[in-house]
Amino acid sequence: MLFSGTAKDTFILFAGNVGTAFWAFLFTLFVARSLSVYDFGIFSAALNLVAILSSIADIGISTGSVNFVSTHTALGEHERANQYIKASFIIRLLVVLGISVVVLIFAPFVSNAFLATRDPKIAIWSAIIPIFLFPDLFFPYILQAKKKFLHSTIIDNAFYLARLLVALAFYTIGGLTMSKAFWAFGAGFVASLMFIFIYFKPDFLKSHPGKEEYKKLIKFSGWIAVNRIISSVSGKLDVTMLAALVGALATGLYSIPSRLASFIIILAGSFSSVLAPRLAGFGDRESEKKYIIKSTLALLPITAGIIVWIIFAKPFILTLFGAKYIESVPIFQALALAQIPFLFTVPSVSAIIYSMKKTVYIGAYSFFQIAAIFVLNFFLIPKYGVFGPTMTLGATNIILAVYTWGIVIKHYWGRNND
Repeated sequence: MLFSGTAKDTFILFAGNVGTAFWAFLFTLFVARSLSVYDFGIFSAALNLVAILSSIADIGISTGSVNFVSTHTALGEHERANQYIKASFIIRLLVVLGISVVVLIFAPFVSNAFLATRDPKIAIWSAIIPIFLFPDLFFPYILQAKKKFLHSTIIDNAFYLARLLVALAFYTIGGLTMSKAFWAFGAGFVASLMFIFIYFKPDFLKSHPGKEEYKKLIKFSGWIAVNRIISSVSGKLDVTMLAALVGALATGLYSIPSRLASFIIILAGSFSSVLAPRLAGFGDRESEKKYIIKSTLALLPITAGIIVWIIFAKPFILTLFGAKYIESVPIFQALALAQIPFLFTVPSVSAIIYSMKKTVYIGAYSFFQIAAIFVLNFFLIPKYGVFGPTMTLGATNIILAVYTWGIVIKHYWGRNND
């Protein structure tokens, strides 16, 4: 199992995602050291808005394109796959441009209301950067659908590494300003385009998708869009509510474990990206059942690794961050434990989306998710402090695991499906 194609692709994607996370961390570090605390706060608010806008602009089309491109590529229907690539490209590009135009029009209001500054140029940058991000947030998904995982990670890393190198160059000469940090995204845009032209054939631009392709993409992606938008908001509730309810010290102690535990989410996302094209391409129930079992068993050694990480959390955190973060050790251990149920939802959620094509189940859960996270945090944080969000995360992840596996088991192993 460790030497299977699934394991190999997962390792490639995980290594690539860890790379992008590391380049992003260094970029943030250099910018934070160069700017004043006040300016860095504005910069962070702008990037937070960019992340939200990019999530909204996706509208689930990335998942939809992976589904249809994987299916038709597996069947050898390459022209049909190209039609879905072009349709998803046009939809994504129009949505990104539309959102950016709206932000540009209301730039003074956006800066004042959301970015803690009266300078409209900050909002203008928040409108431009999603365009810079567009190639990196579209083409790697298409390459993953074609099972070209190494190429997709190279494009992704090219963007973040080029952005870092530009920031590092200005940091070295003492000239890294907020404006130059924003321009570094443009360098990432150019670098990602270079590798896209190398690895990606532009023949999809010659295809002519019809109404059917657009309708299927939008119908399939609708509930995924709901999930993406709600998840982008609910994923930020823990830190926001900690700051509001118990103060900055607790938020600081929580932020280090949260950043470390995010690597489990990166691993889950990498594994999900590997499962997606395979589950979309099988086309028969028995093959899907066997692959779901196989992918679930593959999570056992990963879980063992997480448990080892939990056991040795204290020396790990103290070595990296120093004695002042000693109180973060049990928080990290609780967060890592809370993420294990989420890890085991990867095969079930992937099966629901790509094999069963029942995206409504995932979209509908999103409404429960954001409500549950808000309500549980509201009651648990004042009572348990920094451990409140870890308890919320564990509870919602267990519920998600029971919910999705219940659907999958009923579909594949129910009495009428033997």
